[in-house]
Amino acid sequence: MEAAALPRPPDITPELRRFLDARFRSQADLAAAADVETEIRGRCAELEASVSDLSVRLAAAAAAYSSSRNAAGTALSNVRGCLAALKVSTTEPGVTEEGEVGSEKMLFEQLPSLAQEVARVEMVRDYAETALKLDSFVGDVEDAVSSSVTGKLKSRAENSMKTYHIPIGYLKTIEDILASVIRTRPQWTRLISAVDHRVDRSLAVLRPQAIVDHRALLASLGWPPSLSGTKFSSINSGKPSEIVNPLFSMKGDLQSKYSESFLSLCSLQELQRRRKARQLKGHIVNNQLRQPLWVIEELVNPIAAAAQRHFSKWVEKPEFVFALAYKLIRDFVDSMDEILQPLVDKANLVGYSCREEWISGMVITLSTYLAKEIFPKNIELQEISSSDASSKPSQARISWLNLIDLMISFDKQTQALISSSGLLLLVKDDDNWQRISILSVFCDRPDWLEIWAEIERQDTHDKLRLSMENERNWNTRIQGTVLEYGSDDYKSPAITGVILKGLSLLIDRARPIPNIALRAEFIKISTSPIISEFLGWMLQRCQEAEGLTALADDNALLKVSQSINVARYLESTLIEWCDDVFFLEMENVDGRSECMFHMEINQLKDFRVQWTDKICTVILRDFDARSRDYLKNKRQWQEKSEGLPLSRAFVECLDYMQGRIAKLENGLNDLDFVTVWRSVASAVDHLLFSGIFTGSTKFSNGGVERLHGDLSILFAAFSAWCLRPEVFFPRLSEGLKLLDVDEQQLRDGMFTDDNRLREYGIRHLTVAEVEKIIKNRIYES
Repeated sequence: MEAAALPRPPDITPELRRFLDARFRSQADLAAAADVETEIRGRCAELEASVSDLSVRLAAAAAAYSSSRNAAGTALSNVRGCLAALKVSTTEPGVTEEGEVGSEKMLFEQLPSLAQEVARVEMVRDYAETALKLDSFVGDVEDAVSSSVTGKLKSRAENSMKTYHIPIGYLKTIEDILASVIRTRPQWTRLISAVDHRVDRSLAVLRPQAIVDHRALLASLGWPPSLSGTKFSSINSGKPSEIVNPLFSMKGDLQSKYSESFLSLCSLQELQRRRKARQLKGHIVNNQLRQPLWVIEELVNPIAAAAQRHFSKWVEKPEFVFALAYKLIRDFVDSMDEILQPLVDKANLVGYSCREEWISGMVITLSTYLAKEIFPKNIELQEISSSDASSKPSQARISWLNLIDLMISFDKQTQALISSSGLLLLVKDDDNWQRISILSVFCDRPDWLEIWAEIERQDTHDKLRLSMENERNWNTRIQGTVLEYGSDDYKSPAITGVILKGLSLLIDRARPIPNIALRAEFIKISTSPIISEFLGWMLQRCQEAEGLTALADDNALLKVSQSINVARYLESTLIEWCDDVFFLEMENVDGRSECMFHMEINQLKDFRVQWTDKICTVILRDFDARSRDYLKNKRQWQEKSEGLPLSRAFVECLDYMQGRIAKLENGLNDLDFVTVWRSVASAVDHLLFSGIFTGSTKFSNGGVERLHGDLSILFAAFSAWCLRPEVFFPRLSEGLKLLDVDEQQLRDGMFTDDNRLREYGIRHLTVAEVEKIIKNRIYES
């Protein structure tokens, strides 16, 4: 028997060559040729059985369709017969009026059922046609997937990369049909579920096989490139990179094969996205449909594995880890734009940037390494420092802060790479931001964020404490800080600027955190204790001043004024910060609608109010003690004045009070100074009115003249701070006004009720007080 001719080498496909190479590695394997033949015949038999099974299923589907079509034809024939009979009965000559009424009634009763029957038949026909169409396409997909796995479909080597276009094309057609079914026939859920189940099984084979072939192609390209001998001196220089980029070296047939494989994977991903969008329609999915670009993942994973071997050598030198990671990102990012982005656009993958995906993949790789290797060592070092009282905590703190500095710097570099291409981050929401931020490691470990915030707080506190203890910082003012009105400054000491600078640095550390809730948490943990402790420090200074001299000394008053100025400046600055967009975003975190520093602002406000009240109390207490003899001298209001109608004791009291207030004007900020002198004026008004007009004090013409002189001195003392000082002494002014009333007006009864009093300008005294003052007025003839 003549032996069959062997095929020519060009006719042997690469798959068949690999199959034979795997079975016949040496000459000794030729003895197993019979077993290989048996294996091949078995596979052929399985495929033939599969084809036979598909033929049977197709025949059954055709029979079902034929039966449905016959049933529909019979139903339509019945409808046609009924309509014909109806027509004959209505056109037959000699039909009586009763017959016409009966025909109309029959027509009215039968039409709804006939319409329902027609619609049912039409739906059955549509269902059968759709089911057959879907079954045919799904069968084609299953055949194509089976053929791609066994290598039967790949008859030519040049078509090996185009294998997946056929099943992907069928899958897209199936998805279009299912989308139409959901839109027009949403009740066909079982049909949709059955098709999805079969498609899922095909995709479970197709995607892994496509990825395996893509990885083999990448390996043939020389990916990943070798990282050995990489230097980091060129990172910030203009020297060309030492790492060769295989994507730029692709030529001819190899480039064509890679493009076809790339497009196949992109098409598969877009198909998967469409299927998920259809299946999750009506549910809140947020960014669940968005997955990393598969083709970029296949580039990132092997080069990340190669970089891991270098990372493991630099656990104690994290700066080298960040340097290598950034170098890899920077050296390959241009090829993402020039070579791969056009292919992604060709595959109609909307919303994907290859540059951003490459950076995101490398950032996630670095984040994973930090979470597994670097952070646990820093946590362990921090725990040892916390538990061992003899150890220096500064070493653990320095290690943490150095690592955070590297992470923040790395984020700035990678985000600069994104923006340098003219791209903005698609939407700077938390999900997108986390993909390109190395600080996203804290999103998975909020407990690490708390440790970081506490370390930052301790470091800032240690620096600020030295400044708080330096008395010079309390005596030197900050110039040029403008109030809400006017051009004067807050008169706040330099320590305020030091505190605000420390708080600003902590807030700036929180800005790169890619999560609003975590940013708010970091700021709360790091800044609130510092503000509270500084407030406690100011309270201690004020209490020391109060305890030594009861605030009677000018230096003690200045010390308290400085603390009030600091509180006012801090409060105003925190309120201004809260109006910034950065803090407004945090107001809705955890359902709260208040400012981030709401509690601290209230504490500072309470501190100011408490100590301005105490200053007012001290001034009034001294004024009351000095004016006691003046108020006890009731006879002076009945004596005739000789010379200037002034009371010397009262002038001395006013001189003391005016001096204290003038010193406050130099040391206290304008807003709180206005509060102080107005409070003092109101209290003096009540004190003098009660001491002069209450009781049975009689006023002669000379006494009224003396009171006019005393009150004019009082008003003049406050005229330095307002234009109409008498307005701030309403009870004294109105009492003096009543003393000037003519005796004739009193006889006319002008001051007997509230309405008459208000007409005369008396608004702050009661009728009883008015009657008492008028009763004590002595008119001389």
